[in-house]
Amino acid sequence: MGQLHFRQSRSVHNMKFTISEQDVRSRKRNVLWGLAFSLGLAGIVSLAHAHDPGTYNKVLLLSVIGFVVLANAIAYFRHLRYLRLIKDHWLEIQPGIVRFWTKGQASELQIADVAALRFFKRRGTLAHIQIQLRNGRGIRLEGYRDMQELKRLLTEQVPAAHIMDD
Repeated sequence: MGQLHFRQSRSVHNMKFTISEQDVRSRKRNVLWGLAFSLGLAGIVSLAHAHDPGTYNKVLLLSVIGFVVLANAIAYFRHLRYLRLIKDHWLEIQPGIVRFWTKGQASELQIADVAALRFFKRRGTLAHIQIQLRNGRGIRLEGYRDMQELKRLLTEQVPAAHIMDD
C-alpha cells in the first residue's frame, strides 16, 4: 500500500462558516411551492368530486386532503426546526479538525477519519460537499456561506487520494 501524501496547509485557521441567507430563502421557497402544489391537487380533486361524485367519491377527497394537510404540516414543522437549529449553528475548520457548533455545544470530526471527500455541483456551482468517514457514516455539508472556501480548506487537509472532484 502506498503512502498518503498530505497537502501543506497554507492558511487553515479558525474560519467560521454559517448557513447562508440564500439557503434559508431557498428552503422557504420549497416549502411554499409544496403548499401551492398541494392546494392545487386538493382543488382539482375537490372540483372533480363536485362534478362527478360517483367517480371521485368522498373517501378519495378526504384521503387527498388528509395527505396534503399531513405532508405540509410535516414540511412546515421540519422547516421551523431547521430555522431554530441554524440560528445558533456554525462550523469551524482547524488544523486536523472540523468542529460543528450547535446551541453552544461542539462536536468534532477528525480529518484523519475522512475516507472520502466528494464535491457535487449544480449548474456549475458547488452545491454540497459529501464527507465519507472510515466508519461508513456520511456527512453532507450544504447551504453554508462561501462553500468554495470551505472546499479549499478541506482539500488542503485531506489526502489527495481521498478527494473526488467532478
